[in-house]
Amino acid sequence: MKKWISSAVIYQVNLRALASRAPRNAIEATREKGAPALSPFAYVARNLKALRALGVNVLYLMPPYPIGIKGRKGIGSPYSSRDFRAVEPEYGTLEDLAELVRRAHRCRMRVILDITPNHTSRDHAWCSFRPEYYVKNPDGSIFYDCDWSDTAKLDYTNPALREEMISVYDYWLSFLGADAEGRPDGVDGFRLDMAHFINDRGFWNEAVARLRTRHAHRELLFLAECYGTQNNMDLFGRGLNAAYDDDFYKVCQYLYALDENGDSVIAPAPEAASNADFLDKHEAFKAGGIAAAFETALLNYESLLPPGDAGPFLARYTDNHDEGRGLYRFGAGAVQAVNRLIFMCSHCIPFILTGQEFGAMNRPSIHERIGPCDKGSRIVGARGARAREGVEFEGNLFARGFEARRQWYAFYRELIAFRLHHRELQRGKLFLLNAGEDCAPAERSVIAFERRTRSAAMRCAVNLGPELRALKEASLFSGEVLYGGLKGDALPPFSAVAVRVQ
Repeated sequence: MKKWISSAVIYQVNLRALASRAPRNAIEATREKGAPALSPFAYVARNLKALRALGVNVLYLMPPYPIGIKGRKGIGSPYSSRDFRAVEPEYGTLEDLAELVRRAHRCRMRVILDITPNHTSRDHAWCSFRPEYYVKNPDGSIFYDCDWSDTAKLDYTNPALREEMISVYDYWLSFLGADAEGRPDGVDGFRLDMAHFINDRGFWNEAVARLRTRHAHRELLFLAECYGTQNNMDLFGRGLNAAYDDDFYKVCQYLYALDENGDSVIAPAPEAASNADFLDKHEAFKAGGIAAAFETALLNYESLLPPGDAGPFLARYTDNHDEGRGLYRFGAGAVQAVNRLIFMCSHCIPFILTGQEFGAMNRPSIHERIGPCDKGSRIVGARGARAREGVEFEGNLFARGFEARRQWYAFYRELIAFRLHHRELQRGKLFLLNAGEDCAPAERSVIAFERRTRSAAMRCAVNLGPELRALKEASLFSGEVLYGGLKGDALPPFSAVAVRVQ
């Protein structure tokens, strides 16, 4: 069985954004010839080589299934699905999707599908013909979680529902038919929306074991959208082999802001101290700066997960479709520094969202074609802090100007190539180092560590702050420079260095 997950770099594709390939300006609109000839599935399939050139090797397709109509919010959420075995007509046909997966495999890329194990839309056929598949309110109506009024919560205490959902996963893992050796072929795994929310997590023990047995000839990715270290560890114990590392994103959310010029600054949010899941990172920040906050986020899992390339893994990101764009929220410096850390740290699957590689600023559309959203920025200045709303938009707002877009693309392409070229970054153990940062302890912004396998080692340091930092132990990074570099004995703002250890 060929293993690939330890070297995965995920590229999240918002199919709806590709379905709306509108003109960029009014002059272009006068030259329109009609609807695009290619469906989103076919468009991605035709352009796989362009994505492969970036270096990404896993396509994560946001839910491709028909979007629910009953109770829909705005234009309808892809996370409200009315048939798990069909595709949204706006995205193309089932054969279009099959051809996309076949071509991806020929390009040595994997494909995972997003799916909502916790719920369906309120007009899924099961709501009428299998009402026993759903959790009920006391009055007998179908229950939904949170404010997700366009969804209906599934009941995993029902054995028939469990069988049906296992069958759904197997359908997509097998939908291409038999491979050259007669084995079932299809997608390579799933991103499991709110995997910890289902009402009987014992389902995962059963489902993952059975699916792995049926598809024992290949490595499958079961990536849980899940929040909280304890929830992640619980799901890992049940067989899922990857989950979101929300701690990383929370450090960004609570500790970075923008100044009046739009530059990244370190400025803790008032609510940082009141989030129980963030308390240990907040205390670490007060004592040891933003470097200690990220160290705590890393060590929480380093102390719990086994070393090596067998997993489990943490998907780490500055952008995803729920949270909006890191560049808009935290600024260019923070996004660059944190992504450098993501691509260099352990137990990690780096994760980028379509458009991130060109400096995208808008959150991809979920409920509205265009409108404000709650994933905005904090702007801090001499008169205090103010909030700036996020922007949800079906199109793209990339970095302004060709050169700016090229610079962002080169940044991510270089990072991806760097990680994929060095096995110690994919599989090596992590050991924290003391770089001897010359500042007060509570102002530390440099995180330093070694990544080591049996045959190779690398030392890395990332400056997560806006100030140049002199390092008393700069000699730790005196070997062959593999990435970035020091300026004398100092690490410039939001930069990184990595050297080979002899």
